[in-house]
Amino acid sequence: MAFDISKEWGDADVAALLGSVEDDRDWRLEVGKDAIVSLHDMTVPTGTEYDATMHCFFEMWSQGTDWVGPGAASDKKLVATIAKKLRENWPNLVAGQTLYA
Repeated sequence: MAFDISKEWGDADVAALLGSVEDDRDWRLEVGKDAIVSLHDMTVPTGTEYDATMHCFFEMWSQGTDWVGPGAASDKKLVATIAKKLRENWPNLVAGQTLYA
């Protein structure tokens, strides 16, 4: 469940994205240069060339740490923190390409 950061969005969109996957593997939240915010399954590794296609991305969230899944989606503080980092870094990067929540 991706969303377009260049259009109207809110914390509910972030929560829906986090809740759209299970915490059964490593994940990374990514913002493409096309403004699409999505989760990347890190069982498919990225590399320098792939990362260059991203506007920005969050550090990898390891399996079992509750950064994604129903628990993460219902954690209002976590959702607000991620939403704040996204707003701060779109369309201009403040923190650099890698974001930390």
